[in-house]
Amino acid sequence: MNFKIALTTVILLLLMAFFALCAEALPTNQAHTTDTVAPDTAVAYYVEISIGRNLLTLYEEKGAAEKAVVAEYPVGTAVRGLKTYPLGLGKVTGIYFKPWWYPTPYSRQVFRGRGIELPAAVPPGHPLNYMGPFKIALSHRTSKGAIYRIHGNNNPLRVGRRVTGGCFVMDNVDGMALARRIRVGTEVNIVP
Repeated sequence: MNFKIALTTVILLLLMAFFALCAEALPTNQAHTTDTVAPDTAVAYYVEISIGRNLLTLYEEKGAAEKAVVAEYPVGTAVRGLKTYPLGLGKVTGIYFKPWWYPTPYSRQVFRGRGIELPAAVPPGHPLNYMGPFKIALSHRTSKGAIYRIHGNNNPLRVGRRVTGGCFVMDNVDGMALARRIRVGTEVNIVP
């Protein structure tokens, strides 16, 4: 019986870890980034993310004020009741594949409280790397300087739900397609 309780506790701790904040401090060394992308620059895109609808809409810009929807993707968004999360117009500041995760001190503290000791840098492919296979850095920041991202995930059940600390999680296949399509500088508007 003690084994079942211990196993249940470990499983619950791991599940709760998925709810840790995903906003991370801007790393001082991007040397760990293993791949970037150079998309087709002939097409201009615009991204809108609806927190309330858990939806990322990709638009192709056709002219000065004309946009056409080219794709919609479900995304995991900020948990209900979170006081601070990104809103408004910003832009893509970086696109990375096989990213490292640099958890904030707060995220490391949350995980530590659940019995999981996170390193300062979590390598690509590691089960605790919450970036998944890609990350798209945004210009949106917290008041303390943490940056927000659109990124993959290691738990598909998070997609389409209010489960993050502000970042946007996507299905890995959808997110990889998006990351290969857009470019640094693409405008991203986050709406409630």
